[in-house]
Parts: sequence; structure tokens; C-alpha cells
Amino acid sequence: MAGGMNEPTVINAPLDCPLEDIFRGTVAVMGNLDGVHRGHQALIDEARKLAVIMSKPLAAITFEPHPRYAFRPETENFLLTTLHKKIDLLGQQGIETVFLLPFSRRLSMLEPAEFVNDILGNILGLSGIAVGADFQFGRKRAGTAQMLDELARKAGIEPMIVKPVAEKGEIVKFSSTDAREAIQEGRPEDTARILGRPWSVTGIVEKGKQLGRTLDFPTANIRLGDLIEPAKGVYAVKVHLNGETHNGVANFGSRPTVDGEGVLLEVYIFDFNGNIYGETLEVELHHFIRPEKKFDGLDALKAQISEDSGAARRLLTQ
Repeated sequence: MAGGMNEPTVINAPLDCPLEDIFRGTVAVMGNLDGVHRGHQALIDEARKLAVIMSKPLAAITFEPHPRYAFRPETENFLLTTLHKKIDLLGQQGIETVFLLPFSRRLSMLEPAEFVNDILGNILGLSGIAVGADFQFGRKRAGTAQMLDELARKAGIEPMIVKPVAEKGEIVKFSSTDAREAIQEGRPEDTARILGRPWSVTGIVEKGKQLGRTLDFPTANIRLGDLIEPAKGVYAVKVHLNGETHNGVANFGSRPTVDGEGVLLEVYIFDFNGNIYGETLEVELHHFIRPEKKFDGLDALKAQISEDSGAARRLLTQ
């Protein structure tokens, strides 16, 4: 349950000097928070209760860049959400302030006690901290949630360790790793179940070869940036543009029939005829229709796009 819709204040947290008093004293959730999935949402809900009891603002501490990029610099296409989208989603959950901790070798080498005392205590000045039961931190990830509980109490910070979500009496684990895997395997419905919403890509529409227009299926082309790459193929999608939502069909891949270079998300928006080059689109992937394949000529491709469009319309109106 979201607690508000305001844009959070974003603070690039220093590692060497205390924050101004105005930003100190929050109750914060902490984690990578990639995807802001249902497990993260449950964590925020519990932290909100603590913030209300303590009469303190609700905040989130996250790491930028994602730790994977620090340890494996060659990493590409890994994230479920861009930083901008993550901040927006945290705001929808009622987070008032987002602290961005610069993740570096220096931060990763801090012992658990140093991290709690120096970062959470001295620099951020937290009143409370909430993490999931499987949270790890500090050098070589030696710090556990239980250790955080003990260290935080000693530092005068109220700790909260949040257990996994239970549904119908059973423990349900929501993880960013599982959400990424589902996207890569062409299972957008499973990703949506983990996230609590359809997974989406936001990007600026760029000019392509305009081949779709000659096929009577004009497409809006957007790139994924650092986002995880979904399984190559065709999807039923919903498109958010200028406050309106449209149904559509999208192909993610290298467009083998037309000798495409590089991977793109090409979106054909149903019953729409506007010029949207340079506009920002958010495209939600709802259903996987078929894998990408190469066709013998443009007529076969055009016939297949027509068939895919019909399938997408049916899937989106069920």
C-alpha cells in the first residue's frame, strides 16, 4: 500500500562528513531496491509503521551505482529499473527522502561495525533502520541482519528486521534476481507478479529506418540503456504517452529480416497516428507472443505483424 505520491528529495550522501540536521533523524529502509518489488514494498510498509511510532520521516538508502557494477565493471543490461524510475517508485510508496550512497571499493571494504557507526550513525544520523531478514552488508558481506540489529542498538538506532512476505500462510520470496530471470526467459507475467506491476521500459523515441511506415505498421523505437534485456521476440504491450495509455505490440531484438543493427524495442501503437519522435514513452510488457524470427521478404513480415497485432489485441482485452 503506497503512502504517498510526492517526488522524494534525493541526497547524494557523502562518505566523509555528516549530513545537515534537516536530513538527519529519518527511519530508513536499506538495500539495492532494484525493481522496488513486492518484497521491497512490504519492507517499506513495515518501516512506515516504525516511522509513525517514532514520529520521524520515512527514507530509503540505496547504492549508486548498483554494487554489481563495482565488482564486475564489464556488466551490461542488468537493471530492472533506471535510477530515475526507482526514485519515482519509492516516492509512490511514500518515501520522502532517498539517500544515494556512492558504492565504491572504499565503501565495500568497511567492516560491519564501521558501516553502522560511521555511515548510518555519524553521517546519515538515522533514528531507525529497516532491512530484510536476508540483508548482508560490510566487507565481504560479513554483516548479517542479526548483526545489524545488535550494532544499530549500540549506535542508538532503532532496528527493524522484516521477515519474508507470507501469502495464504506460506512464505513467498520476492527477489530482483527472479524478476530479471523471468524477463530474460520471456515470462513477463511472472515478473509482474514479483514486482506488483508490469515491467516497463522508458525511453525517448528515436528515428529508425522508417520501414514500419512503408509496411503500414509505423513503430516507435526506443533503446534499453542499462536495463535487463527481455527475451527476444514479440510482446503484447501497453504504452504510456503524455498521460494516456494505448495498447500495442512490440518486437524486442535485432530485426533479422531487415538486417537490423543493435537491439531495439520497436513498438506499434494500435489506432494511433501521431508524430512522437523525441517524445518519452513508457512501454509495459504484458504477454510474450512468439520468439523473434527471420522472414522470407517483407510481405511475409507484414503478414506476421498483422497476425501478431491481432494476438496482442486479444490478449490485452481478456
